[in-house]
Order: sequence, then C-alpha cells, then structure tokens
Amino acid sequence: MDDEFTTEECEALHETVEALGASTKLVCLFFTAALENGVHVIHWGNAHLEPNRTFTWFHSEQLWVAPQPLE
Repeated sequence: MDDEFTTEECEALHETVEALGASTKLVCLFFTAALENGVHVIHWGNAHLEPNRTFTWFHSEQLWVAPQPLE
C-alpha cells in the first residue's frame, strides 16, 4: 500500500502476520463500505500472505448483506 494509506495500526498488523510464518493459515473477511450507506459487499475466505505483502486467495465466498432500513 502507498504510505498515504498506511497507518501505524496497519503496519503493526502486517508485522504480526509476518511473524506468524508462511505455514499459518488465515481466514479473512474483506468488504467495501461507505459512511452514507454502510457495507456494500462482504466476502470471507482463506489466504496466504505473500512476501510482497499481498494475499493469494485460495477460496472466497460472498456473504449476504442485510439491507439497511430507511429512517
């Protein structure tokens, strides 16, 4: 990620995942959202952290997102 999008918390998470080692299996949730209308889409899956800090996804599935009631 570009430095402008990286926070100290994100950096610490990367370091923690790297310390777990290549044999560690991850179950991850990834989503897109906006303040105005909440979560757009959400997926879950298992992934492997590559040396360049990207993920290789072995399996992922889209989860159902409940519509938000209008106020």
